[in-house]
Amino acid sequence: MDARGRLVEAMLDGLAVLLPVECAGCGTADRGICADCRSALVAPDRVGRHLLVAPGAPASGSGDLPLWFAVGYEGVPKEILHALKESARLDGARPLGRLLGVAVADALEAIEPHLPAGARLETLVVPSSRSAFRLRGYNPVESLLRWAGPQPHRATGLRYRRTPRDQASLGADERWANLSGSIEAVSTRLEGRHLLLIDDVVTTGATLLECRRAAECGGASVWGAAALAHTAKVKRTNSELHGDLVSQRVYGGGKGAESNRPRLGRRVLD
Repeated sequence: MDARGRLVEAMLDGLAVLLPVECAGCGTADRGICADCRSALVAPDRVGRHLLVAPGAPASGSGDLPLWFAVGYEGVPKEILHALKESARLDGARPLGRLLGVAVADALEAIEPHLPAGARLETLVVPSSRSAFRLRGYNPVESLLRWAGPQPHRATGLRYRRTPRDQASLGADERWANLSGSIEAVSTRLEGRHLLLIDDVVTTGATLLECRRAAECGGASVWGAAALAHTAKVKRTNSELHGDLVSQRVYGGGKGAESNRPRLGRRVLD
């Protein structure tokens, strides 16, 4: 460790006496995010890509939504993201946002050459429900995107028209039905725009697919989506207890209701 690193460590040690903290990734005392967990948040050499498709969509693939994601939803990224969303640990936004930025950059590189002449790609963040925003006071995806590096102009124009019911006990098909029609475009704000949707973690893809439906109803063209993390194991129905679907085509079904039920704790900064 160089002189600057030793100075930073000494300052953090002193700050930990005044404001006791524990690592958002592993619980180690005296660091908002410890050195081991920071080392686990390195940018991947190559981002992952999946195709999201709604249940019942034709097998031709014409309705698929390409998704670029930086990491799997597991280990340190999962723990830190959970702390950010459920305990207001915004100290995790910077390292996670940098990972999200890798997925955004890869998506831009793949999409922009195919845009119509003169068109520009804009990012559109998946909205928070009104109840989640009231409880948190922030949109977690917006918090990540602030640290995602250079990116296109950011569009706005989606909102929840109703809050979906709790999805914890629902399979993928039931979640898709639960989310269907829950999001709408705001007037004509998105008309004629070319969009890349942005989310934090994608479970079954139903939220992104519902956002695409709403944006396209508002006159936009949706070219794909980028996310920090993705988990590919999804039960298609409640009764499907075995044989999780792990496929390049991930069936849409919903992110679940945890974002509508945040458990907020003390906000701690590194």
